[in-house]
Amino acid sequence: MKIFYDVDTQNDFMNRDGALYVPDAENIIGNVTTLTNYARKNGIDVFGSLDAHTKDDPEFKIFPPHCVVGTKGQEKIIPATHGEIYFEKQHYDVFTNPLVEVNFREDGVTEAVVYGVATDFCVKAAVLGMQKRNIQTYVVEDAIRGVFPDKTKAALEEMANAGAKFVTTKQILEDKL
Repeated sequence: MKIFYDVDTQNDFMNRDGALYVPDAENIIGNVTTLTNYARKNGIDVFGSLDAHTKDDPEFKIFPPHCVVGTKGQEKIIPATHGEIYFEKQHYDVFTNPLVEVNFREDGVTEAVVYGVATDFCVKAAVLGMQKRNIQTYVVEDAIRGVFPDKTKAALEEMANAGAKFVTTKQILEDKL
């Protein structure tokens, strides 16, 4: 089964006034919206991740407070619709949530179109985790953004070396995987 996988497209990361804004993230909102709507229109399951922190989360010793449960900053930029599955996480690696692997296995996920933020943290961890579990990933180059240019470049190389394939929004819309 092929899914679309939306990584952390939450207000605190995507909007300039967000608590942990990813540089240039607002410029991919159009492609993120297009991809999500394409999946919905074509009956493709949408999965994804949500950063979900408590007010006193230990991560806030490293990063500023962000994506606190119940705040506007934690909300997705595109509200979920019925049937979509978003996994909450307190760590950049979504696979720290044991429900992810169980759901992927039970649903027979074999391919994932991946987009969101941040390329050098959460996107990389999701893609590498999927590739490790024999899920072929298609990373949408014009629908991802990273925090640090040098780490983003290294993350892209690491994902490619793990077998991830890179595509564009246009290729997805034209069904050219």
